[in-house]
Amino acid sequence: MNKPKVIILRGTGTNCDIETLTSFKYVGAEPELVHINQLLSGARKVLDYSIMAFPGGFSYGDDISAGKIFALKMSRLNADFEKFIKTKRPVIGICNGFQILVKTGFLPENKTNAQVSTLYNNDCGHFLARWEKFRINKNSPCIFTKGLPDEIALPIAHGEGKFMIEDKKIMADLLGRELHAITYADNPNGSMHDIAGITNAAGTCFGLMPHPERNFFAHQRPDRPAGAREAVSVGYQFFRNAVNYVKG
Repeated sequence: MNKPKVIILRGTGTNCDIETLTSFKYVGAEPELVHINQLLSGARKVLDYSIMAFPGGFSYGDDISAGKIFALKMSRLNADFEKFIKTKRPVIGICNGFQILVKTGFLPENKTNAQVSTLYNNDCGHFLARWEKFRINKNSPCIFTKGLPDEIALPIAHGEGKFMIEDKKIMADLLGRELHAITYADNPNGSMHDIAGITNAAGTCFGLMPHPERNFFAHQRPDRPAGAREAVSVGYQFFRNAVNYVKG
C-alpha cells in the first residue's frame, strides 16, 4: 500500500507543525503542511488525505479564545470536515489542535456539531510548560492510545487547558462511554474529572492537551539513562497507531 497521506493543518501562530510532520514521516506516512487558507481557496482538498492533524501552537494569537479563529475559518468547510470524520479517517488535535476541535464542536461528538465544552484558563492563572504523568484509559475506543502503558509521561505547554463541560448529562455520557482517553495523574490545570484528552465513539477523532510529538524520540526524555539505546519513546505509538489503522 502507498504511504498514507497526512494533512498537517496550520495557520498563523501554529508552531508545532514541523515536529508533527516529522513524527508522521518517521512512522511511514506522507505528511504535507497545508495552511487553512489553502483549503479555503480550493488549492487543497481535505478529502484527498487519509489522516488529519491539528498541531500545537497559538493559532491567530489565541485571540478571543484559544483555537476560536481557526475554528471559525474551518466552519466554511464544515461539510468536508464532517465527511472526513464520519468516514472514520484518523484525526488528531494536539494542544491548540484540541482547542480547535472543541471550538468547532467536533469534540465532544454531538449530532449538531455545537460547541458543548471548552478548554478554559488554567486554575493556576498562568501558562504551564512542564512534564506531566498521564493515565491511559484502556477501555477507551481511541485508536491513537492503543498499546500504550497504563501511565506515560508527556510535556504540556498551555495557558488554556482546563477541560470543562457545564451540561452534566453530556459529561456523564462522555464518561459512561469511556471517551476520556487520557487523564492527568496529578491534575495541573483544574480539568474536570482530570480529563486531558477525549475521543469520539469511533475512536478515530482524538484531541489531547499534552504533546506526544515532544516525547517521540527517546533522547527527548529528561529521565533517559545515559547510554540508553532505544530510539523511540511513547509518543511514537500515537502516530504509528494512526498509520497502522489506515493501512489495515
